[in-house]
Amino acid sequence: MPKKIWLIRHAESQANSGMRTSYPHGIKLTQAGFEQAELFAEKLSKPPDLIITSPYIRTKQTIEPLIKKYKNVPHEEWEVQEFTYIPPYKCQDTTELDRIPMAEEYWKRSDPLYCDGKGAESFSDFIKRAKEAVNKLKIIQEGFITMFSHGQFIAAMLWIMNNDSTDLTSEKMKEYKCFFTANQLANCGYVEINAI
Repeated sequence: MPKKIWLIRHAESQANSGMRTSYPHGIKLTQAGFEQAELFAEKLSKPPDLIITSPYIRTKQTIEPLIKKYKNVPHEEWEVQEFTYIPPYKCQDTTELDRIPMAEEYWKRSDPLYCDGKGAESFSDFIKRAKEAVNKLKIIQEGFITMFSHGQFIAAMLWIMNNDSTDLTSEKMKEYKCFFTANQLANCGYVEINAI
């Protein structure tokens, strides 16, 4: 049976809606996000063979209606969480708007090996995680897989599938950033892959 994979961005989170947040892993869904998750589960007429989430609470909350609808579908947690390039200690009680200058400074540096501090990761480490996820998807046997992840991570997986990302130069990092900017998913938006 041909493999079908849906890469799905989590439903609307507190950070997406402009609320103040502190730790990336603890950001929850908004009420609108819970409603989006319900609608997504209603529209999915066929049960997946496997549900994958990141360790972050917003992906786990997004799958709750799906798990309730399809009780026997196995769930696995993979390291497919968002790219945290700003250390959490710098983001305490901040909004997405507050973090824009820090984000701009990071991307302007364009150094794939640079890590900004404790709790952050380098672009190189982020791409390594995305490659690991792509390689795992290649070898698992399930026919219909739904992976609930995050915008930048999904973009990284797609970028890896369509580009030679073995040599992570400053230019490659800029190339990824342009790719992500041009291919952003809405909350609960997804990309379907039929060959990997």
